[in-house]
Amino acid sequence: MSIKTRNYEIVKKQEALLTFSHFDNESAWKLGNIIVEYAREKEVSIAVEIWINHYQVFRYGFQGTNAFNDIWLRRKVNTVNMLHRSSLRVHYMPYVGEDDIYADGHLDPSVYGNMGGGFPIYVKGVGVIGVVAVSGLTHTQDHQMAVEGVARMLGIENLETVEEEV
Repeated sequence: MSIKTRNYEIVKKQEALLTFSHFDNESAWKLGNIIVEYAREKEVSIAVEIWINHYQVFRYGFQGTNAFNDIWLRRKVNTVNMLHRSSLRVHYMPYVGEDDIYADGHLDPSVYGNMGGGFPIYVKGVGVIGVVAVSGLTHTQDHQMAVEGVARMLGIENLETVEEEV
C-alpha cells in the first residue's frame, strides 16, 4: 500500500473519530489556544483559523507568518466548507480512484486547495459546522497540527497520524 493510500485511510479514520458533542465560539477559542500552545511546544511558526458556519471566530498568526499563509488558509477553508472533508483527504482522493477537484475545471485552484491543513469540525447528530485550518508547515504537518489540537480538546490520545510525504 502506498503512503498516499495509507494516509488517505488514516485521515478518514481521523474524521470519523474526531467528533464533538457541541461546538460554539467558546469551543473555538479553547481549540485555537490548544493549537497555539501545541505549536509553541513544537517551536514552530503557524497561522491558525477557526470558522463556524462560514464566520471566522478565531485567528492567530505567529511571528514569521504572512499574507501567503492567509491565501493558503482561505483555500483550505473553502475546500472543507465545499466538500465537508479534510483538505488532506481531498489531496489524496485522486490516488485512491476518487475525483480530482481540479479535473475538468470542477473547482478553481486559486479558490480551493487540495493540500493538508483544513479539518472539518464535526458535531454529532449535526454534521460539519465549521473548519479549523493551519498553515506554515508542510501540508501533512499542517494537517497533523489541526488534528492534534482537536484530539487534545476531545481528550483522545495516541491518535494514528499521517506519514510525511518524501
